[in-house]
Amino acid sequence: MNRNEKDVRQCMIKATIELLNEIPDIEKITVRQIAKRAKVGVGSINYHFNSKDNLLSIAVRDVLAEMAINLSKPTANLNLNPRDRLKTMLKELCNAAVTNEKLTQFMVTHDILSGNMHALLYIIPILKEIFKDKKEEIELRVIALQILQPLQVAAIAPTAFCMYSSFNLYDKKARNQFIDQLLDNLINERKE
Repeated sequence: MNRNEKDVRQCMIKATIELLNEIPDIEKITVRQIAKRAKVGVGSINYHFNSKDNLLSIAVRDVLAEMAINLSKPTANLNLNPRDRLKTMLKELCNAAVTNEKLTQFMVTHDILSGNMHALLYIIPILKEIFKDKKEEIELRVIALQILQPLQVAAIAPTAFCMYSSFNLYDKKARNQFIDQLLDNLINERKE
């Protein structure tokens, strides 16, 4: 029985996510493990994703994207206004990023080098709620970039970022304060 192309891709992504949850060191995940788990030939990974790194990046991004989508929904935090919902979403994503440091560093580095800017799009709907009709789409995209880029840099090079900003990514209280300050600075000065 032949599986269609979309099903095969999804099986490989699902198998990769399962392996990411089981094997803490991303570098120890092999193409053979992924192929065996997905019940596909080893060559299928290169055929569908061009490389193991691309597949790993897509799998990690899918997990974080699902988390971001769930956290950005108004129903996720019914009692919070959009600005506080955005703060909560970023704090939860940072918690996940710190817990999965190697995966996060891999994904963020891969996304930046490949020009993938999809992560920014997950906060645009909340920014639209915050600013209502006062900002154009391009302005919201710039604000999203200003919010996420420091967090991405902190994830890739936490020690260097701490030396520059005194922000310790591994200290939850400091991380939360940094996110609060970042959003307060960006949203307060632009909201009016």
